[in-house]
Amino acid sequence: MALAAAMLTTVAFFADVASTGNLSMSLNGAGIPQLITFLTVFYVYYKWLVKKAFFAHTGKRDRVCGVILAFLFSMFMVIGKAQSADPDLKYGVFAILLFGGYMPLFYLIAEFLFDAVDAKIPKQGAQNATGLTRWLFEEHVISGVMLAVVLCRLPYLIAFYPCSMSWDGGAQICCFFGTEPFTDHHPPFISFLYGAIAWYSQEWGIPNIGMFLIPVMQTLLSAFAVAQVCVLFKRLGLPYWVRWGSLVYYAAFTVWCIFDCTVIKDTLYYPLTLLFTLQLVSCLTDGELFWSRKRNLLLMIVYAVLMMQTRNNGVFVVMFSIPFAVCFAKGRRGLLIAGACVMLLLNTLLNRGLYPALGVISLETKEDTYCILFQQTAKYGQDYPEDVTDGERALLDKVFDYDEMVKVYNPQLADWVKNCLKLSEYHSADHTNREFSEIKADYFKVWFAQFLRHPVSYVKTFLACSYGYYYPEAKPYKEGTGFYESERNMLTSGMHAYRQIKGLAPARFLLQQMGKAEYLPGIGLLYRCGFYTWCVLFAGMVLIAKKRYRQLIAVIPAAVNILVCLVSPVNTCLRYAMPTMCIVPVLIGLLYYRERQ
Repeated sequence: MALAAAMLTTVAFFADVASTGNLSMSLNGAGIPQLITFLTVFYVYYKWLVKKAFFAHTGKRDRVCGVILAFLFSMFMVIGKAQSADPDLKYGVFAILLFGGYMPLFYLIAEFLFDAVDAKIPKQGAQNATGLTRWLFEEHVISGVMLAVVLCRLPYLIAFYPCSMSWDGGAQICCFFGTEPFTDHHPPFISFLYGAIAWYSQEWGIPNIGMFLIPVMQTLLSAFAVAQVCVLFKRLGLPYWVRWGSLVYYAAFTVWCIFDCTVIKDTLYYPLTLLFTLQLVSCLTDGELFWSRKRNLLLMIVYAVLMMQTRNNGVFVVMFSIPFAVCFAKGRRGLLIAGACVMLLLNTLLNRGLYPALGVISLETKEDTYCILFQQTAKYGQDYPEDVTDGERALLDKVFDYDEMVKVYNPQLADWVKNCLKLSEYHSADHTNREFSEIKADYFKVWFAQFLRHPVSYVKTFLACSYGYYYPEAKPYKEGTGFYESERNMLTSGMHAYRQIKGLAPARFLLQQMGKAEYLPGIGLLYRCGFYTWCVLFAGMVLIAKKRYRQLIAVIPAAVNILVCLVSPVNTCLRYAMPTMCIVPVLIGLLYYRERQ
């Protein structure tokens, strides 16, 4: 068993499924790296299976959770490799070999990490800290941590002065200026915020200084959120290596640095999601302290409303998190429910009352919601063109430029299919997308009828359009690791005088090269969306295995964001994953937290 498992694991490591359709060539087992890997893995498996050297004291719950994790991770790897597999390779057969190689490996890794987390770690109080560590994490947590984050952002703030403009950020400013229809496709709150800053900076003759307020504001918000993470870690008495590691990750990771300088709603959304999550964690881990200060519930409400106003899917975070918190809260459940009602009521009043009164057009249908369905329709047309009935074709021709839609289908980006919509937000006469809303039910009938005929096609399309969010070897798509160039500089067309400084172009290029750290061993995983899904699953499974259910509250917002990403318009979009990425250090910290007895 050890020998067979070692061979399969080596095959899983080195299998070449993309460049050949020959099964024997795909095994790719000849070579010095393969030999070293095989001998190493065989030794480990031999010690485990024959000598029983590992995990003798592991409990049943740990073993069950380890098996579940290993199964999920193995499936993720098999699905991910399938997306680039050569069509002539009998991948269904080969997938069994891959699964057989991944399963024992991931089980061993899971059990090893379970043991590492379960080890008794002595608490490190203030008396054990000296020098900078004491000053930073005990005496001046908020000001010290914020200073550290701002100093790490400073090179980016200078090089990209006044800011880096994203496509969505520029579009929202255009909505405020009136050059594009002002709809609630993007959150109106951010459109008003960015637009007002751009407008008044132009009116007052300080275009660059005014626009610089946006990255400064975003940097201060993210620095404050990181400081609150360290405040929580101090209260929980976590080891200093956890605090230092989290601070370095938040302060120096290039993704946070460049996005804090970019005009885009995601930069505001991720720290607000983090702040809301921290309030939930405080409520469930130390309810007595949380409820002793009335402002804590008020802050939770404020963070929740701002989070929902920053990205439309923030409402799902609230709707899934609060019921869980109510179930596991030790007291004051009535107040928590009342707070949730206030959050949702305020959000509804803003969206349905205030913004329409200010002239914002409410969309009857937001086409981004149905991107996966559009993708499945397009791929169905590629796979089974003869199976589309005349009635279905007539309806699809009314909604899409169907022939073009089938031709341009791209599993990584739904924009190509969305651009083929004849009935869309852009083409709508009154900009409400009323035309698509009226025919939407008929389209769903066609979609469902085709699903019943070929459900496997729909499943494969969904996997191809979403696998990057759970397959850690998939590289980021589209803007990649950040907006190092202004993606949509529409403000140069006479609307606004904002300009980046040409003399700082070499500095911007140098900072962009630092983002190439995504190709370094180990560090590169931090640039992969799927890696963070694995972290969330691992942390959640550990907490379940240890029966620490209240602390699972930190998993909920991260998991909700992962689910939203799976049906998003872009596969492996790093900025979509940022809310999950920023919560992972909190989850790691909670794994090393020992509740008071």
